[in-house]
Amino acid sequence: MTSGRSLFALAAATLAILGTSCSTADSTDGSGASPEQTGGDSGAGASTSTGGVSEAGGAQTGGGNGTGGSTSTSTGGTAIGGVAGGSTVGGASTGGTPSGGPAAGGSASGGVSGPTGGSSTHGGAASGGRSATGGAGGSTGGRSTGGGTATGGAGGSTDGGTSSGGSPSGGSSTGGSSGSATCPALPGAPLGTPPLPSPSQLAYQRTEMTSFIHFSMATYDGSEQGSPSDPASMFNPTNLDATVVGQWVSSLKGAGFRQSMLVTKHSVGFCLWPSEYTDYSVKSSPWMNGQGDIVQLFTDAMQANAMRVALYLSPWDQTYTSDKSDYETYFKNQLTEILSYGPAVEIEFDGFHAPTSVDWNSVFEHVKRLQPDILVWAGPEIVDTGAIPDLQWIGTESGDNPGTTSSLDTHNCGGGNKWCPNECNVSSHKPNWFWHPGQSPMALADMQKIYLVTVGRNCTLNFNIPPSQTGEFDPKDVALLEQFGQWYSALYQTNLVKGQPATADSTWASAGFEAAKAVDDDLCTYWAAQSGKTSGTLEVTPASPISVKLISIREAIELGERVKQYHVEIKQNGTWSTPSDSSGAKVQGTVIGNRQLWQLDTASAEAVRLVIDSAKDVPAIAEFGAY
Repeated sequence: MTSGRSLFALAAATLAILGTSCSTADSTDGSGASPEQTGGDSGAGASTSTGGVSEAGGAQTGGGNGTGGSTSTSTGGTAIGGVAGGSTVGGASTGGTPSGGPAAGGSASGGVSGPTGGSSTHGGAASGGRSATGGAGGSTGGRSTGGGTATGGAGGSTDGGTSSGGSPSGGSSTGGSSGSATCPALPGAPLGTPPLPSPSQLAYQRTEMTSFIHFSMATYDGSEQGSPSDPASMFNPTNLDATVVGQWVSSLKGAGFRQSMLVTKHSVGFCLWPSEYTDYSVKSSPWMNGQGDIVQLFTDAMQANAMRVALYLSPWDQTYTSDKSDYETYFKNQLTEILSYGPAVEIEFDGFHAPTSVDWNSVFEHVKRLQPDILVWAGPEIVDTGAIPDLQWIGTESGDNPGTTSSLDTHNCGGGNKWCPNECNVSSHKPNWFWHPGQSPMALADMQKIYLVTVGRNCTLNFNIPPSQTGEFDPKDVALLEQFGQWYSALYQTNLVKGQPATADSTWASAGFEAAKAVDDDLCTYWAAQSGKTSGTLEVTPASPISVKLISIREAIELGERVKQYHVEIKQNGTWSTPSDSSGAKVQGTVIGNRQLWQLDTASAEAVRLVIDSAKDVPAIAEFGAY
């Protein structure tokens, strides 16, 4: 039976023969301290970085120029990043490239689109149109025929545009992590206010909750970085098979996660796939008699569960040492290997001990040739070399996050006027990223708080759950995920202002942007104020008083971040006032972005209103919810 990876690789070879060409895209990372600084076994003054999240989400192909060629439109709408080297039903991509394949046997990059547009076979992102029926990896942006855009949901998008968690028929629920659905352009809508997110960045932010899976030699030797003296025979998960990896994914999905990142190679250099370029991998371990492939098991399980695939590859390698003159070639070859398993939405390059001799711009370009729509995350040490990623590290691994986090603040993304979403990475076993005997995960209350201050403050959460030595998730971690999933699914269950009478002090002239659009539980619609306005008030008056515990506010970020200052008021006994949240802080802020959550001590309200005190352009609010 031919594997999906083999088919993916075959297309790259086909593309190399066709000889198409591709433009490259800038992908940069943020500057600042290295991500995933964990205690572990690091020495004084050098905290270990077990894999800081590096998400590449910068220049995307689709609707504009980008790596893999700019896309052209066709039936079904614009493809968000046409598949390199082939046209798709959802939007024809032009100018894909097979060139730039790595030396030493690395297969050429670029990809040929699969049937029904978008699921590319090797080396090309499954971007462009809908993914092939049942195909691995959803379209990373091709607009589906129903109007909504399925962005990156593995396993194929539906005609209505539903990605995991989103609603059909082009809309998406605004309550929870509504999958990664992007939305069709609305006729007569306000123009975007640059900088704007790429389609892949938009999908990433709307995914909201992603997970991390750390599994390597450190799981067995008790450290956080592993040791090059650890023999491959040490890696021997006794219960790991396709069923168990499927249980990883189902546990994460049940908790509300829609994307997961596998550490394919950590700093010790041991590879979780049978790499052709080193023997220090699963092929030399006793697990499955050397015939196993965790990357294959992972990508298969993710695709089967309509989950977004993300991968981590450590730049620092203690075995094939990253100071070797040919390390860049070795690294690119390994990138070609892991990106041949099917579409991935993100690749992460940790900055800790990352070799500065590597041409990171060239590495990013190589990644974009392989999968044009993938988002690149890179640690600050890599960004400091001048390479620009698509996503940036928030700067801490504690789960803390200020309420001012903005995608326009690019201090960890190379600076400049561009859109660069933030990622907040934290481990259930913090400060450790790997499983160690006798250690328990954090309490449910701590995980809930982390959600509220990361997702609820405009930062995508990347939450680590490490497998144990058997290869299974620890039962305590499984229990935590189950408890969190129950809390999360109940959090947005009842929007007390959904469909309630809503008014605004001004409204955009074109039809379809009235105040009611902010309370319809559809992220693809929004209230917009009158042209020329840079302030506004949105008021909702339920039929009877409501008891509010949580307020959620979301901007229509496809138009950019616009709000500069806002506050919320509630009406009690006929009088309006600004409430305080459960910490005592007034419900007011400067940034809204993808989402702001305010947790209140239960407050009875006759009406609620959102006051935009100032904005840099016409306010556009996708959701104003009370729960």
